[in-house]
Amino acid sequence: MNFREEWTIRCRVMNMKNDKFWVGICCLLIHLMMPTDIFGKYTADFLTLGIGARAVAMGGAATATTDDVFAIYWNPAALGQHEQHQFGLMHATLNGLSAHNFIGYSHPLKKRGAIGIAWLRVGVDDIPITGIPVTSRPVGPTNRPKVIGTTSHTDNAAVLAGGWKLLSHSRFSFRLGGALKLLYIDSYQSTNAIGGGGDFGILLTADKPAVSLGVHMTDILSTKLYWNTPPEVAGGVPHTETLAPRVKVGIASTHRLPPMGSRLTLACDVFTQHGLELHAGAEYMLFDVIALRMGVEGQNGITRLRRLTVGIGMHLRFVNGATAVLDYAFANHPELGGSHRMSFQVGF
Repeated sequence: MNFREEWTIRCRVMNMKNDKFWVGICCLLIHLMMPTDIFGKYTADFLTLGIGARAVAMGGAATATTDDVFAIYWNPAALGQHEQHQFGLMHATLNGLSAHNFIGYSHPLKKRGAIGIAWLRVGVDDIPITGIPVTSRPVGPTNRPKVIGTTSHTDNAAVLAGGWKLLSHSRFSFRLGGALKLLYIDSYQSTNAIGGGGDFGILLTADKPAVSLGVHMTDILSTKLYWNTPPEVAGGVPHTETLAPRVKVGIASTHRLPPMGSRLTLACDVFTQHGLELHAGAEYMLFDVIALRMGVEGQNGITRLRRLTVGIGMHLRFVNGATAVLDYAFANHPELGGSHRMSFQVGF
């Protein structure tokens, strides 16, 4: 075989590989943009409530701005920036009804990235169960309902994530990340569901100007939840629900302001949850210690609404390189009232 023949064969092989790659990318994008009507629109909706007071205070615009342990939730590619061990906690009250909690840890991998693990729980506890003393008699003055016990409803997610720096230049860097999640829902009378899925993230950052672009694709293989409830028809299969694939694209820019050593970060996300949703926010950091934040979050659920978010944070850095961050956020809902969130994280 001469050189020309060998080169022709190699080119054909390379073209076949490139064709397969682009076909795979196109299929993934078509799958992600598929109309959500064929999926359960509100299945495991607790996964869309947001994590961390900083991100919530900025209207949920965190795909390109997250740089801490909460990246496990917002964009696992951002874990590729971590050079410290980080531990984070969050507690929130959702409209005075549910408790929303998060705990996470990220472990650096020799400046090449990091892996993280987290647990997320949203639950309503101590729900009263009522009954009547004599079930064979109708309700009346001598047979009134009373509380006979309590129950709870909890939504849980365990997440294992990783982010890696693939390309680094003096002015920009490129990172990829992914996450595997296990979902478990526990409800009344031992009714429960279990399922699993995967997410994928991309983060591109530039130094001059200080701009970042993030892409977070969730449930890329259409996560399924399997319930233990009896089949709807005899001999049928148990009920299942599917989480629709979704894409969030975010962009952020940071500007140094000479007075008092401050900086301003502006961020905007577009989310394909129930149609296009817009999330936008701003953060003003003073002396690299005090942070003031505000944002607006769009939601296209049963009704379309916009809600305002605000927050404050304190960032402390110690001489040994350790860090401590305490953040607070308030998100107002025009119909359900407000919710408060507190998050805390340490780096070492």
